[in-house]
Amino acid sequence: MNVRLLGLIELADRGRTLPLPSARARALLASLAWQPRTVVTDAVLMERIWGSELPDNPRDSIYTAAKRLRRGLEVAGHTHRLVRLRGGYLLDVDPAEVDVHRFRSQVALARDAVRRGYLCEANDAFGTALSGWTGTALADVDNSWAARCRETLGRERMLVQLAGIEVKLGLERHSEVAPELSELAAEHPLDEGVAALLMVALHRCGLRAAALAVYADTRRHLVRELGVEPGDALRRAHQELLGESGPVAVECASTTETASARLRLVG
Repeated sequence: MNVRLLGLIELADRGRTLPLPSARARALLASLAWQPRTVVTDAVLMERIWGSELPDNPRDSIYTAAKRLRRGLEVAGHTHRLVRLRGGYLLDVDPAEVDVHRFRSQVALARDAVRRGYLCEANDAFGTALSGWTGTALADVDNSWAARCRETLGRERMLVQLAGIEVKLGLERHSEVAPELSELAAEHPLDEGVAALLMVALHRCGLRAAALAVYADTRRHLVRELGVEPGDALRRAHQELLGESGPVAVECASTTETASARLRLVG
């Protein structure tokens, strides 16, 4: 079985998507898959599904959502996976059957590979981790718990993307990451870490003027929107660019150090 939370919430089995027409059934599935093989109490489920806007009979509503979730599971003969225990529910799935947990497991493998200096192995693990994303996490659940999860997972995804890019830079694959970094810089114009990596990638591609333009654009955004000047790391990258006369690599902190620092914040 495969539970997908990194995009639309879906339940799949042997390549087919199982029906989950109820929004509450999807919210219940997400709440239980977040902690597989763990009893999640009715009180916690109420908070995750409705927050402070509880229906008149929340336990009855949970029961109804559970019935609808069981119907989806029944199509593939998996009704036994949803268990009622001790004032709550348990989803009996291995964490490896939930994309969020597969993502974090691959990140852990990448973290270990980076620590050991095995950049090719780390690059493969990063690629596998990010390939499981199909869109915005928990995209079809609109409540405060899902919003918090989206924020956490979105931050983790960004850190993993950047750590993976740093590994690719360590493997001298700068021409491969420059387009990805350009997109990230457009989405996050105030992120100095993204700007610094983009400057390195562009300069290593022989595009020194474009790298300098990234600094100027980022500084303009920071001053106009936050009223601050760039930080030390971005200024240092800029000074190194100004001191170069040709398309040679701008030096930055080692791949192992910077990627490891990002990955300590994930999971």
